[in-house]
Amino acid sequence: MRYISFLILFNILTFCNIISAKEQICKEQILEDQDSLRFFEKISELKGTNDESTSFLFAKMGRSFLGYPYTSKTLETGNRESLVVNLREFDCTTFVETCLAFTLTLKSGNETFSNYKHFLTEIRYRDGNIDNYNSRLHYFCDWITDNQKKGLIFDTTQYLGGVAFPTEIDFMSTHADSYMQLKNDSNLIPGIREIEKEISARNYFYIPKENIGSIEPYLQEGMIVAITSGIKGLDIAHTGMLVRENGRIHLLHASSSAGKVIISEKTFQDYLLGNKLQTGVILLKVK
Repeated sequence: MRYISFLILFNILTFCNIISAKEQICKEQILEDQDSLRFFEKISELKGTNDESTSFLFAKMGRSFLGYPYTSKTLETGNRESLVVNLREFDCTTFVETCLAFTLTLKSGNETFSNYKHFLTEIRYRDGNIDNYNSRLHYFCDWITDNQKKGLIFDTTQYLGGVAFPTEIDFMSTHADSYMQLKNDSNLIPGIREIEKEISARNYFYIPKENIGSIEPYLQEGMIVAITSGIKGLDIAHTGMLVRENGRIHLLHASSSAGKVIISEKTFQDYLLGNKLQTGVILLKVK
């Protein structure tokens, strides 16, 4: 009798898990259908702009999302690692990735949703391949290395007077409870540690924020900016893109404090100087 009761309970739990998985897949499909419609609306909005330079098209893409909501952890949708397409709301990194994927799609001439997803996968995952949680480019310095290797961006920092950026990265492995997937599956942590060691062994350059004023004339519309962090074990605090307003450089970004995508009212230099936890910048050009 006890065995039969256990078997019944097991079958009920299995059935519930199957239903839950089907509901999750159904929810993901509904959201993707919504975002595919938004994709074609955005493509229609920017039709005929693919002959512009990549950097200007990238900035135009960013401006088209002004006012869209900021939401943190937009990629943390479950334990199963899969491509998340979200054109409704952004965090700072997914905003940059979305704009870059749109730009590459428009420049390619193949303006299909599947091609957009191809570029988004290429940008977001190591070597463009989705495997498990660790295949995602979580650290932005790793994102820079991987996407420069793919020929999608070029790190201009050293050529603009950058100095050595000390990278001693271990934030994710030492704060595993802050990441849903690492908290749920501790077997992922050793892999994260290996990735952190690889990043820490590389040479990166940054421009201290006190020096931004002297290089502002050389900064261009549509540059990707990675703002370096003063928090121990973390590489990048925030990301966005540079735009020129009234002759001065400003930051276009998904802002957590404003709760939406904005162009900061302060100049880029003043924005950086006003944040104690931000130490400087890495500057990238979209190729």
